[in-house]
Amino acid sequence: MNKYIKKFSKEPNFKRNGFDGYCAEIDCENIDIVYEKVYKGHDKYCTNTKITHIYYVISGNGKFKIDDTIYAVEKGDIVEIPAGIKFIFAGEMELLLIMNPKFSRDGEIVGEDNDLY
Repeated sequence: MNKYIKKFSKEPNFKRNGFDGYCAEIDCENIDIVYEKVYKGHDKYCTNTKITHIYYVISGNGKFKIDDTIYAVEKGDIVEIPAGIKFIFAGEMELLLIMNPKFSRDGEIVGEDNDLY
């Protein structure tokens, strides 16, 4: 691995019921960056009281439900979800996720089932 050029893992670092996540090993202490291959979506609503989630839609399309409002997303869209806001997503898409600060279960609240399917 190069000091400046990073790659996502070749195999998923985690699998959920509706998407797989591939993490990049970066040196920055303040952010995480993840490639998500979404074939269905999150299975449960998520709120994190400490982390801002920024999604970039690489390809495909879907829906995000953020704070009880549904937003259609497509290739090229950027979705910013501040800490403390409840959200869910569904669709078939490739997402780039940047989290600030780095991901931690501390502050994570898992909610009800996805109602966007």
